[in-house]
Amino acid sequence: MPVCRIKLGTQIAEGGEHRVYQVEGRIYKETLPGFYGRTLDETRLLDPRTFQARSRLTLRDALPSEYLARWEILNSTFGLTTEFEGVAPSGSLIVSQPFLSGGDPAQRDVDALLKAAGFSRVAAASIAIHEISRVTWYRQRDGVLVSDAFARNFKLTARGTIVPIDLMVQLIPPGISRLLPDSATPFQLPPARKLR
Repeated sequence: MPVCRIKLGTQIAEGGEHRVYQVEGRIYKETLPGFYGRTLDETRLLDPRTFQARSRLTLRDALPSEYLARWEILNSTFGLTTEFEGVAPSGSLIVSQPFLSGGDPAQRDVDALLKAAGFSRVAAASIAIHEISRVTWYRQRDGVLVSDAFARNFKLTARGTIVPIDLMVQLIPPGISRLLPDSATPFQLPPARKLR
């Protein structure tokens, strides 16, 4: 993987998975050392009410490849222009996005955007983590699963456009899930771009 040659400068924020920097008109996100975000996994868990094991979606740490794939899926699904910049000396991965001024949209507007894009909310009973049970969406058409769709992970631009800036996104291949229906036409990542 290429080494990131951008001088990141002053850190402007830190979240659960990134240190964030602004350099000219771009935002740079550096993963925290040894951590590449989270992803949803379907696993069988014990239901404390029935003492029966049942399939539920739960969080686990993402692999570096899953972290990079998430940005490609976001780019293709929502038109977000996130670029992979390379690897920091610490081994952290660095991506960049255009700086978007604006505030957080209302949650109801985020939900409406996802519905308009063909997503349906995943049933809360299918999700083991209560905190994400209302912000996890699935698009059966192509098998794209989106989570962490809180308003804080979107920007409302001055033009009134809602843009996702940091979602957990993954693909659900046909035949792999007991909870989510198979996609009609599985999503395919675009051909690999040449790394800088």
